[in-house]
Amino acid sequence: MLNITTTSRPGGDKPNEDWAGCTNELVVVLDGLPTPEGVGGCHHGTPWYVEHLGEQLLARGSASTSLSLREALRSSIEHVASEHRATCDLANPGTPSSTVALIRSREDRLETLVLADSPVVVDTATGIKVFTDQRVDQVVQRERDAVLSAPAGSEEKQERLAALVRVQQQIRNTEGGYWVAQADGIAADHALESSWAIDTVHRFAAMTDGVSCLVELYQDMSWNGLLDMAGGRGVSAVVDRIRQIEASDPCGTHWPRYKEGDDATLAYGQLV
Repeated sequence: MLNITTTSRPGGDKPNEDWAGCTNELVVVLDGLPTPEGVGGCHHGTPWYVEHLGEQLLARGSASTSLSLREALRSSIEHVASEHRATCDLANPGTPSSTVALIRSREDRLETLVLADSPVVVDTATGIKVFTDQRVDQVVQRERDAVLSAPAGSEEKQERLAALVRVQQQIRNTEGGYWVAQADGIAADHALESSWAIDTVHRFAAMTDGVSCLVELYQDMSWNGLLDMAGGRGVSAVVDRIRQIEASDPCGTHWPRYKEGDDATLAYGQLV
């Protein structure tokens, strides 16, 4: 059984496009990918998509089912697609999509699945294991660097960010590109899976990149430090620390990034 605490906070005035949910056996963390206003084939929007996908994953990924995490992801994607295929153009590359991070306790194993760059961090008897999928950064590095080099808040940065999103959409869910949950269950075949023996796991976390930036971008603490803060002071304290750092550098001068603050979602847990 898992003992889980979660937090999810928007990065600004726009609706939160992250989502987190859990049961006694399963953790789901999603990071919905933003689409420029007026672009895309779905009128529901990303927050609707991550909520519906998350609820399906909680139901289908339960340890009481016979589905593997990969199978649960596939069927969840396909079910949500069926909910809005009649009203939306799901062939449009701008239709809502999301990263996926799953953790499940099943029998004597702790199972994990990631699709795109929302990492799972597991503290084991042999040290910290970071399980993530960085294919998106590998295939759009030039466009990503162009966004980060533009002045914060400038029209140039917004134009470069829109160009980055267009390139991402063209290679999203294609061979040689990168994979996210969207409208085709085949994306689940490209998810990464791993597992650990239950008796070797001390604690774990799943998060969006709005939280992993505390270690990876801001380098404010180690993964151990993040887990210590989440377990000791609570998951909200981790996001508070991220917001403090962002407020100290609102223009992204010291830490170049896409925007001042990103949606931040964290699920922290232990086995009980």
